[in-house]
Amino acid sequence: MKNKLLFLLKYPIEVLLVLLLILLSFCFTASLGQEENISDDRSVFLTAAVDAAAEIINNDVTCTTTTVTTTSTTTTIVTTTSLYEICEPTRTAGQSPNSLFYQERLAVTGDSLALGFNVYGFIPDMHNIAGESVSMWNLDYFTFDLGGGEMGMVDAVDYVHPRLLYMSVGMNDVNLNYPEPYVKRYREVIEELIKRMPDINIVVAAITPVCSYCNVVKNEIIRDYNAALKEMVKDMDLPQVVFFDAYSVICDNELNLKDDYSSGDGMHLYIPCYNDILTALFDFLDTTDFKKRLGG
Repeated sequence: MKNKLLFLLKYPIEVLLVLLLILLSFCFTASLGQEENISDDRSVFLTAAVDAAAEIINNDVTCTTTTVTTTSTTTTIVTTTSLYEICEPTRTAGQSPNSLFYQERLAVTGDSLALGFNVYGFIPDMHNIAGESVSMWNLDYFTFDLGGGEMGMVDAVDYVHPRLLYMSVGMNDVNLNYPEPYVKRYREVIEELIKRMPDINIVVAAITPVCSYCNVVKNEIIRDYNAALKEMVKDMDLPQVVFFDAYSVICDNELNLKDDYSSGDGMHLYIPCYNDILTALFDFLDTTDFKKRLGG
């Protein structure tokens, strides 16, 4: 009895309830006219009142705990969503049922070929982390400003925090690098991105081909780099990292870039080419579990 009263003192509102019940006990026993048994009746009734109040308090505490737990769980889910995860493009692409779903979430990082996705409106400015002359061997010399100040590529991607990232880097590596150090650096970048953003899903895109008349680089060398990229992704063996063969999507029967896909120099790409790459990309993503990973 004493322990229960001490417990009630922690809850002043419930103590008022106990006092009210005690008052009622006096009225009840007095109305019966049983003076000789008043003390016993009051004791029994008081004990019952304390038990009832304690049960009410226990129930209230349990309900409060459940509410707090539910609120905490909801908050955790909300905080995993990036402020910039979904952005509407100015030009749509792709014919798959989920094309718009992917395109609104697609962020792109890489070189001038990757920059074309933004230049032609396929991704918004906030999802563009690409620039001219970017390569894996000189990556540390480039910064991007997306509203939070100048940042390196990894920091900029982390700032946007996309759930779907398309990486297209390599055209500036093929003549000034070798496949082994190229993929070694590439892998380091991917691993750093995943370390910072465990919920990110990355598409490693093959370097695109050049037209037959382009003398800047040979497609044979590009294919060697792409083979190394594909092997790198296979060796990483991560469900959130996939290799996308963009080269095969836009090459002709001679394995050169189709002439009408070039913007004029035989290397850089034009609007129809980007549209076809995205169409193939979205069809490819539908064969993976990426849509589910993105919450779709």
